[in-house]
Amino acid sequence: MRVLVATDDVIGEEMAGSATRAWELALSLRLAGHDVRLTAAPGSQPPARGGPSLNHRPSWSWADAVVAPPWSLPPRAFLAGHLLIIDGVTPLLAELDAMPPSPVVIRRRRTASARLPLVAARADAILTAGPNQVEWWSDRIRGRFGLPYLNVPFGIPDDPPPAEVGSVPSVPPDWAMVLWWGGVWPWLDLQTLLAARARLGAAPVSVVVPTSDRPGRSAPGITADALFDMARSHGLKPPQVVALENWVPYPDRHLILNRASLVAVLHHPSEEAALSFRTRALDAVWAGVPVLLTEGGEAARQTRENGWGGVVGPGDPKATASAMELLLGDREQARCRLAISQTRENWTWSRVTKDLIAALDTLPDVPRRSLLPAVARAASILWRPRTGEGT
Repeated sequence: MRVLVATDDVIGEEMAGSATRAWELALSLRLAGHDVRLTAAPGSQPPARGGPSLNHRPSWSWADAVVAPPWSLPPRAFLAGHLLIIDGVTPLLAELDAMPPSPVVIRRRRTASARLPLVAARADAILTAGPNQVEWWSDRIRGRFGLPYLNVPFGIPDDPPPAEVGSVPSVPPDWAMVLWWGGVWPWLDLQTLLAARARLGAAPVSVVVPTSDRPGRSAPGITADALFDMARSHGLKPPQVVALENWVPYPDRHLILNRASLVAVLHHPSEEAALSFRTRALDAVWAGVPVLLTEGGEAARQTRENGWGGVVGPGDPKATASAMELLLGDREQARCRLAISQTRENWTWSRVTKDLIAALDTLPDVPRRSLLPAVARAASILWRPRTGEGT
């Protein structure tokens, strides 16, 4: 089958979560014997040899099936006769709701919302990660009885990471490293992690936070200066808090993960938290590193069930400090790493994409709705009065 995988993110040696997911889905479909093309943002390049071909201006009529988040699809992608498999795992609308309003954020939310009527009319299946996402999408696809929801969460490479360990400048070699893996966005809660680190006092523990620009974006989630201002407000200074100032290339991420004793990602209570599946937690599972997450979301549920690390309530520095201290101890390190090793195979890309690969030839023929009302609804979302939106 000819399958087109689409993303509006940048594919390359340096990739963020959306690009990584598109790349790995395309690889898995290609390994399953499909003729796969990948379309991505301008400037994209294959991060490794032997992957699918990249097309910046795809021919939608070429594909027998299209796999993509709805936000990555132009309206014309909903018109052709191909199977349309919506990748609904990244909760973009919830992320945008958590951001401070600005003309750019409002415009992006309007454009993303306008895709939902088209999805409701045209989708042949939806990829989800966990029951919260199924419920969210079901509320927006009412009336399409029998539409399949395929459980295809984030995954990890089939091969374990190389054993080599990198170093992080400013982190003493004999200190434990707590890695905040990824950007610092409004729905996340770095403040609680730093407040928890302050409670550990003179313990030889470095919290490492990436401060480089996200690939494909002009601004970082947090700058090094802002990070150190935040650290000082908690009485912390290097090497208690360290900025990781270069984005780690996708093929080299094991160097940093292997150096970490703990991967921590905390969040504020929000719809984004309930719908998220933290890619960073899966990177930790791949590398066998214990994780510390906030309650809420599928990754936290899996962490509890599989024993990958600790889960704390939102905004609780005392509980977070206790969890950090426990998880950094030899006994919990050994327990968590053993639990991860026993469940890691279940999360390889070849495993998590099985439902998608099987479905390509067996999707039920769920009647599609007329696109004309969907287009009219999408247009009304795009062009409704903008009073109070700041644009």
